[in-house]
Amino acid sequence: MIVLLVSLLSTAQALDLRWWGVGPTIGTVAIPGKYPIALPTVAQDQVDKVKGDVEIGAQGVLYPSGFGRIFLHGSLGFGTAGYGQQEFTVGWDQAIVKDEEFQLLLGAGIGAGHERFKDKGQTDYLNVNYFPIRGQITALLRDRVRAYQIDIYGFYHIVGGQEYCSSDDESSCTSGADGGGLIAGAVYAGLGAEATIFFGDFRSRGKGNSSGGNKNK
Repeated sequence: MIVLLVSLLSTAQALDLRWWGVGPTIGTVAIPGKYPIALPTVAQDQVDKVKGDVEIGAQGVLYPSGFGRIFLHGSLGFGTAGYGQQEFTVGWDQAIVKDEEFQLLLGAGIGAGHERFKDKGQTDYLNVNYFPIRGQITALLRDRVRAYQIDIYGFYHIVGGQEYCSSDDESSCTSGADGGGLIAGAVYAGLGAEATIFFGDFRSRGKGNSSGGNKNK
Protein backbone atom coordinates (compact mmCIF):
# COMPACT_ATOMS: atom_id res chain seq x y z
CA MET A 1 0.00 0.00 0.00
CA ILE A 2 2.85 2.42 0.85
CA VAL A 3 4.45 1.75 -2.54
CA LEU A 4 1.17 2.48 -4.32
CA LEU A 5 0.69 5.77 -2.48
CA VAL A 6 4.27 6.85 -3.24
CA SER A 7 3.60 6.01 -6.88
CA LEU A 8 0.40 8.07 -6.71
CA LEU A 9 2.35 11.03 -5.32
CA SER A 10 4.94 10.76 -8.12
CA THR A 11 2.19 10.59 -10.74
CA ALA A 12 0.45 13.64 -9.27
CA GLN A 13 3.66 15.67 -9.43
CA ALA A 14 4.36 14.59 -13.02
CA LEU A 15 0.88 15.28 -14.44
CA ASP A 16 -1.03 18.54 -14.71
CA LEU A 17 -3.84 17.55 -12.33
CA ARG A 18 -6.55 19.68 -10.81
CA TRP A 19 -5.93 18.43 -7.25
CA TRP A 20 -4.31 15.51 -5.48
CA GLY A 21 -3.90 14.25 -1.92
CA VAL A 22 -2.72 11.37 0.27
CA GLY A 23 -3.55 10.75 3.91
CA PRO A 24 -4.60 8.50 6.81
CA THR A 25 -8.10 7.16 7.25
CA ILE A 26 -10.08 5.57 10.10
CA GLY A 27 -13.51 3.95 10.03
CA THR A 28 -15.90 1.32 11.33
CA VAL A 29 -18.77 -0.88 10.20
CA ALA A 30 -22.01 0.48 11.71
CA ILE A 31 -24.59 -1.91 10.21
CA PRO A 32 -25.04 -4.81 10.92
CA GLY A 33 -24.44 -4.60 14.66
CA LYS A 34 -22.89 -8.07 14.48
CA TYR A 35 -20.86 -8.64 11.30
CA PRO A 36 -21.33 -10.49 9.00
CA ILE A 37 -25.06 -10.65 8.35
CA ALA A 38 -24.72 -14.45 8.03
CA LEU A 39 -21.78 -16.83 8.37
CA PRO A 40 -21.56 -19.92 6.15
CA THR A 41 -23.49 -22.92 7.44
CA VAL A 42 -20.43 -24.87 8.57
CA ALA A 43 -19.21 -22.01 10.79
CA GLN A 44 -22.43 -20.61 12.23
CA ASP A 45 -22.19 -22.40 15.59
CA GLN A 46 -18.39 -22.37 15.86
CA VAL A 47 -17.19 -18.92 14.79
CA ASP A 48 -18.19 -15.66 16.49
CA LYS A 49 -19.59 -12.65 14.68
CA VAL A 50 -17.81 -9.32 15.13
CA LYS A 51 -19.50 -7.01 17.65
CA GLY A 52 -17.11 -4.08 17.28
CA ASP A 53 -14.37 -3.14 14.82
CA VAL A 54 -12.06 -0.37 13.68
CA GLU A 55 -10.38 0.06 10.30
CA ILE A 56 -7.22 2.09 9.81
CA GLY A 57 -5.40 2.74 6.58
CA ALA A 58 -4.47 5.24 3.91
CA GLN A 59 -6.15 6.75 0.91
CA GLY A 60 -4.99 8.69 -2.13
CA VAL A 61 -6.96 10.75 -4.64
CA LEU A 62 -6.18 12.24 -8.07
CA TYR A 63 -8.47 14.81 -9.73
CA PRO A 64 -8.04 14.77 -13.54
CA SER A 65 -10.78 17.45 -13.57
CA GLY A 66 -12.73 19.53 -11.09
CA PHE A 67 -15.73 17.21 -11.26
CA GLY A 68 -14.36 13.74 -10.60
CA ARG A 69 -11.46 11.85 -9.12
CA ILE A 70 -9.73 8.48 -8.91
CA PHE A 71 -9.27 7.01 -5.45
CA LEU A 72 -6.96 4.30 -4.08
CA HIS A 73 -7.93 2.96 -0.66
CA GLY A 74 -6.14 0.46 1.56
CA SER A 75 -7.09 -0.60 5.09
CA LEU A 76 -6.43 -2.99 7.95
CA GLY A 77 -9.36 -3.99 10.16
CA PHE A 78 -9.41 -5.24 13.76
CA GLY A 79 -12.31 -6.35 15.93
CA THR A 80 -13.71 -8.54 18.67
CA ALA A 81 -13.19 -12.32 18.71
CA GLY A 82 -9.82 -12.04 16.97
CA TYR A 83 -11.25 -10.53 13.77
CA GLY A 84 -8.76 -9.29 11.17
CA GLN A 85 -9.08 -7.80 7.69
CA GLN A 86 -6.89 -6.52 4.87
CA GLU A 87 -8.42 -4.75 1.85
CA PHE A 88 -7.47 -2.67 -1.18
CA THR A 89 -9.97 -0.81 -3.37
CA VAL A 90 -9.71 1.41 -6.45
CA GLY A 91 -12.59 3.48 -7.78
CA TRP A 92 -14.08 6.73 -9.08
CA ASP A 93 -15.94 9.55 -7.29
CA GLN A 94 -18.13 12.02 -9.19
CA ALA A 95 -18.84 15.48 -7.74
CA ILE A 96 -22.57 16.22 -7.49
CA VAL A 97 -22.17 19.43 -5.47
CA LYS A 98 -19.16 21.72 -5.86
CA ASP A 99 -19.32 25.01 -3.96
CA GLU A 100 -16.03 26.81 -3.35
CA GLU A 101 -14.20 24.74 -0.67
CA PHE A 102 -16.99 22.17 -0.24
CA GLN A 103 -17.68 19.07 -2.34
CA LEU A 104 -20.29 16.33 -2.21
CA LEU A 105 -19.40 13.24 -4.24
CA LEU A 106 -20.90 9.88 -5.18
CA GLY A 107 -18.54 7.02 -5.97
CA ALA A 108 -17.98 3.32 -6.40
CA GLY A 109 -15.01 0.98 -6.38
CA ILE A 110 -13.85 -2.62 -6.59
CA GLY A 111 -10.87 -4.45 -5.15
CA ALA A 112 -9.55 -7.46 -3.29
CA GLY A 113 -9.43 -8.42 0.37
CA HIS A 114 -9.09 -11.05 3.08
CA GLU A 115 -10.75 -11.40 6.49
CA ARG A 116 -10.58 -13.92 9.32
CA PHE A 117 -13.17 -14.76 11.98
CA LYS A 118 -12.34 -16.77 15.14
CA ASP A 119 -14.20 -18.38 18.02
CA LYS A 120 -13.84 -17.39 21.68
CA GLY A 121 -11.27 -20.13 22.23
CA GLN A 122 -9.21 -18.77 19.31
CA THR A 123 -8.85 -22.29 17.88
CA ASP A 124 -11.52 -22.49 15.17
CA TYR A 125 -11.38 -19.86 12.46
CA LEU A 126 -12.80 -18.97 9.07
CA ASN A 127 -10.65 -17.45 6.33
CA VAL A 128 -12.44 -15.53 3.58
CA ASN A 129 -10.82 -14.20 0.40
CA TYR A 130 -13.15 -11.78 -1.35
CA PHE A 131 -13.66 -9.09 -3.97
CA PRO A 132 -15.34 -6.02 -2.42
CA ILE A 133 -17.86 -3.83 -4.21
CA ARG A 134 -18.02 -0.42 -2.52
CA GLY A 135 -20.43 2.49 -2.98
CA GLN A 136 -20.06 5.74 -1.07
CA ILE A 137 -21.30 9.26 -0.54
CA THR A 138 -18.57 11.70 0.46
CA ALA A 139 -18.49 15.18 1.98
CA LEU A 140 -15.17 17.02 1.60
CA LEU A 141 -13.93 20.40 2.84
CA ARG A 142 -10.61 21.66 1.49
CA ASP A 143 -8.06 24.41 2.00
CA ARG A 144 -4.85 25.03 0.07
CA VAL A 145 -2.87 21.96 1.14
CA ARG A 146 -5.34 19.78 3.07
CA ALA A 147 -8.78 18.27 2.69
CA TYR A 148 -11.06 16.81 5.37
CA GLN A 149 -13.41 14.05 4.31
CA ILE A 150 -16.30 12.03 5.77
CA ASP A 151 -17.66 8.95 3.94
CA ILE A 152 -20.80 6.92 4.42
CA TYR A 153 -20.20 3.71 2.48
CA GLY A 154 -21.92 0.47 1.66
CA PHE A 155 -20.15 -2.75 0.73
CA TYR A 156 -20.77 -6.24 -0.53
CA HIS A 157 -18.09 -8.94 -0.57
CA ILE A 158 -18.10 -11.43 -3.44
CA VAL A 159 -16.50 -14.55 -1.99
CA GLY A 160 -13.47 -15.74 -3.91
CA GLY A 161 -12.68 -18.62 -1.56
CA GLN A 162 -13.32 -19.72 2.02
CA GLU A 163 -11.51 -22.03 4.40
CA TYR A 164 -12.76 -23.30 7.77
CA CYS A 165 -10.23 -24.71 10.25
CA SER A 166 -11.22 -26.52 13.41
CA SER A 167 -7.80 -26.21 15.06
CA ASP A 168 -4.45 -24.47 14.67
CA ASP A 169 -3.36 -27.39 12.49
CA GLU A 170 -3.93 -26.16 8.93
CA SER A 171 -4.09 -29.77 7.70
CA SER A 172 -7.51 -29.95 9.37
CA CYS A 173 -8.91 -27.10 7.26
CA THR A 174 -11.87 -27.58 4.96
CA SER A 175 -12.08 -25.58 1.75
CA GLY A 176 -13.82 -25.56 -1.59
CA ALA A 177 -17.42 -25.24 -2.75
CA ASP A 178 -18.29 -28.69 -1.37
CA GLY A 179 -16.80 -28.05 2.07
CA GLY A 180 -19.77 -28.86 4.26
CA GLY A 181 -21.69 -25.61 3.80
CA LEU A 182 -18.76 -23.24 3.35
CA ILE A 183 -20.62 -21.32 0.67
CA ALA A 184 -24.24 -21.77 1.73
CA GLY A 185 -25.78 -18.99 3.78
CA ALA A 186 -22.87 -16.54 3.88
CA VAL A 187 -23.69 -12.83 3.46
CA TYR A 188 -20.88 -10.29 3.83
CA ALA A 189 -22.42 -6.83 3.42
CA GLY A 190 -23.00 -3.70 5.47
CA LEU A 191 -22.79 0.06 5.95
CA GLY A 192 -19.91 1.95 7.50
CA ALA A 193 -18.50 5.41 8.22
CA GLU A 194 -15.00 6.71 7.63
CA ALA A 195 -12.94 9.88 8.13
CA THR A 196 -9.85 10.91 6.15
CA ILE A 197 -7.38 13.80 6.20
CA PHE A 198 -5.59 14.42 2.90
CA PHE A 199 -2.31 16.28 2.48
CA GLY A 200 -1.48 17.52 -1.00
CA ASP A 201 -2.49 20.30 -3.39
CA PHE A 202 -6.10 21.54 -3.19
CA ARG A 203 -5.55 25.15 -4.31
CA SER A 204 -8.12 26.92 -6.45
CA ARG A 205 -6.89 27.81 -9.93
CA GLY A 206 -8.13 30.47 -12.28
CA LYS A 207 -8.83 29.82 -15.92
CA GLY A 208 -5.75 29.52 -18.03
CA ASN A 209 -3.58 29.23 -14.94
CA SER A 210 -3.33 25.49 -14.24
CA SER A 211 0.07 25.92 -12.59
CA GLY A 212 -1.31 28.23 -9.92
CA GLY A 213 0.51 31.57 -10.13
CA ASN A 214 -0.97 34.60 -8.41
CA LYS A 215 -4.53 33.29 -8.71
CA ASN A 216 -4.05 30.47 -6.23
CA LYS A 217 -6.26 30.98 -3.17
